[in-house]
Amino acid sequence: MVATQSQETTAKRGFQMPHIYVILFVLSALAALTTYLIPANEFQRVEGPDGREVIDPDSYEPVEASATSLLEFITAVPRGLVDAGEVVFFTFIIGGVFMVIRRTGIIENALDRLLRAFANRRLLLIPVLITLFAALASLIGTQELALVYIPVLIPVIIALGYDSMVAVAIALVGTTAGFTSGVLNPINTGLAQQIARVETFSGAGLRGALFLVMITLGSYWVIRYARRIEKDPAKSLV
Repeated sequence: MVATQSQETTAKRGFQMPHIYVILFVLSALAALTTYLIPANEFQRVEGPDGREVIDPDSYEPVEASATSLLEFITAVPRGLVDAGEVVFFTFIIGGVFMVIRRTGIIENALDRLLRAFANRRLLLIPVLITLFAALASLIGTQELALVYIPVLIPVIIALGYDSMVAVAIALVGTTAGFTSGVLNPINTGLAQQIARVETFSGAGLRGALFLVMITLGSYWVIRYARRIEKDPAKSLV
């Protein structure tokens, strides 16, 4: 009887994602192992026309293998933190600022006021919220901001006559469009451009145009679905 219950409990649990540290350890071990299996080769870096170091495509050549030792494997993480210290601490600072903003409740309070202001203009509220969420995600936030918005949006959007799908779509479309375009976002655009050694936030005009296109198309499709629900609630997807 006990064995049967144990088997049922194990079956119900199923696969569980390993802890992030376990995943990182396994990936690091695999990377170290490949240094013993893959022949060592390299490209030479030269100064490009704009002053940045670029890879010379004609400089590929084999070099003496330098397999990762046990000591190098053990110290890989602290050495990586030192080598990428500027990027690491920049990420910590931005993350800390964002958490302070969340803990103050500014986002929730501002969202509540906005919902009340547009209570009688339901459809107009959709593009306004999507644009607001996209702007926040494009400047400082991440896609995880949607997890903050959704619980606040769902009861209000349902009270306005729509369904929970509209609330989720507003949050996800806005944050995804903003974070993907990353007009002046230090978390994705800023770090990526530092790693690529290009001018920080260069190309903002192109990303700004992408931002407008994404929120326009996103707003259109969410409004289209909301109108369908408004006319016939039975067509709701949830």
